[in-house]
Amino acid sequence: MQDPKKLDAGSKNDVVAALTNALEQLKKNDPKALAAMSGAGSQAQNKTAAVDALKKSIAVVKTEDQPEGQAFHSRDPIAGLFQSEMESSVMPELQAFSEGNPVVWIPAGIKGIFEHCNGKYPFKTATRSTSEITIGNQCKIALFGDWGADNDHAKNVAQQAMAHKPDYIIHLGDIYYSGSEDECQTFLRNWPLKDIAGAPIKGRSFALNGNHEMYSLGVPYFTTVLNAFGQEASYFTLVNDYWQLHGLDSSYVPFSIGAGQVDDRLKVQWNWLRERLAIPKKRNIFLSHNQPVSAHLPELEAAQALMDEARILLAEFGSESIFGWFFGHEHRCAIYDDTALSARFRARLIGNGAIGHHPQTETAPAKDDSGASASPFVWVNKRSLANKGLVAVSSFALLSINRDKIHIDYIDEDGFVGYSEDWSVDQHM
Repeated sequence: MQDPKKLDAGSKNDVVAALTNALEQLKKNDPKALAAMSGAGSQAQNKTAAVDALKKSIAVVKTEDQPEGQAFHSRDPIAGLFQSEMESSVMPELQAFSEGNPVVWIPAGIKGIFEHCNGKYPFKTATRSTSEITIGNQCKIALFGDWGADNDHAKNVAQQAMAHKPDYIIHLGDIYYSGSEDECQTFLRNWPLKDIAGAPIKGRSFALNGNHEMYSLGVPYFTTVLNAFGQEASYFTLVNDYWQLHGLDSSYVPFSIGAGQVDDRLKVQWNWLRERLAIPKKRNIFLSHNQPVSAHLPELEAAQALMDEARILLAEFGSESIFGWFFGHEHRCAIYDDTALSARFRARLIGNGAIGHHPQTETAPAKDDSGASASPFVWVNKRSLANKGLVAVSSFALLSINRDKIHIDYIDEDGFVGYSEDWSVDQHM
């Protein structure tokens, strides 16, 4: 047998090769690949479904970008599952063997395709006694967006955040590559806000759900991560005398916080949020993984469902019932033009917490063929790391709450403050 060639989970070309290998093994009727199929149909039907899924994944991955020298993170669920299997510490034989021999992790990847038919982990319900957390009128909150990667960018961001001694840290979602059990354990080991025993500090550490966590059907996120954080559900509210910060799950059902009819299980989150928006004289800040607005047309199209739900809330509770909204998903950092949004709130994208990407070069929002513009912004983080060539800098947001005011710094992984702003409860749009 020829020497095996090791495939790299962080290489786009190798991920395509892995998916292609799995596709070829299915076409060759490899016994291990066929045995991994678990659909309700016949073997022929299951094989057709798996082949179609792999072909679609290959097509998606080929269109995705990978900056030179940076790990590739696919947004395709099947590709993400394969990346996790390729990276898994419990599978040291992550390598493609010579022609005629199956790739040892292909069955696990194919099994993952069919597990997506088995349903998500049950959505958890929050209770007021546990998930409505009182915070001080003076405190610091660090927000990490798309931070769940085991790389130097994430570690630099964590170090910079801890230098400011935050009282709370909230992750806005995405544990790479697919929120698997191993990856969630690594996420917890890397979590910076720990007690003397090295465990995340419960009641001060929070994690929202992201699309990558749902690639594993949310199972490790809803069990391993939430249990470690002492977090009851994937949504919660931090409250003091002036502010309410609502952590929301927008990934269990993509781009929904519960108003739609796609999955009735989210209704408990929707009702939770409506009850708290009805509380007078408090300013409400939303936190989610997915974006309600975007300066980029494909992302803006995806955001419309979430923005439509925001409009429902604004119509019911008043045009200023959503004071601000922090979100990730897009691997950028941008301050949107609040006055130009069709639904008025302060929209802040902080999705560049760890994933290496090209520096942002945008000077204006994208336009479609009709000339209609996506959401405009007033500032975009365009910095790159001088010693990493064309790799954009990662960053986080630090909220310093002082009674009725919040000072916000957008801090890069090297400590540079790229942008600062001040919010006050008496501000109006």
